[in-house]
Amino acid sequence: MLLAAGPFYTSGTFWAATAVIVAMCAGAGAMWATLRASNPKRQLTYAWSDTALLRSRQRLNGELEIRLNGAPLMDPRVVRVSLANTSRRDIGSTHFDRGEPIRFRFGTPILKLLGTEVYPSTSAPPPATADGAELLIGPGRLGRGETVIYHSLVDGVPDYGFQQQLIDVTVLENPGANSNFLRLYLRALRQTWWVPAIMLPIAALLAWLEVI
Repeated sequence: MLLAAGPFYTSGTFWAATAVIVAMCAGAGAMWATLRASNPKRQLTYAWSDTALLRSRQRLNGELEIRLNGAPLMDPRVVRVSLANTSRRDIGSTHFDRGEPIRFRFGTPILKLLGTEVYPSTSAPPPATADGAELLIGPGRLGRGETVIYHSLVDGVPDYGFQQQLIDVTVLENPGANSNFLRLYLRALRQTWWVPAIMLPIAALLAWLEVI
């Protein structure tokens, strides 16, 4: 007489195989976490924009002028440049190759540096200087999670350019809303890679046990 087999999860073979798979996945996850902790990546994101101080169709008559140090301005604009350390480690002065600063080219002379915003407010931002049509930033320290915004005054529509020689730092232009969502989604997948690594072998084992 044939006896009906019990549920597969009551089998000792099932639990032994499951324990082996879980142990292997846990070991792999621990190794990956150790590697990430010992070799964290530095990442810097940048963005820029400009705001016209006059509306596009606004015209000044001969009785009203905008001047800076006595010189008239025809199309004054405030350029906003932001740097953000989005990684888990500080970016220091030693990461600027041969002390070379980060260069933002505006294509039109910088008339004045208007100020700097720092987040958190207790941070000390990398120094910035104007050199003709270029904004030079650094060398200096940008701590993890810190953001710095530099404001400059120009006269005319900027034609942007960017150059950097940072060492061991991944530099990315700050993406738009859709790209940012995709980036965060891919980051979440990378951080939870162990979920399918554990579940797929278990699912295959369950399917095999159902067959036999």
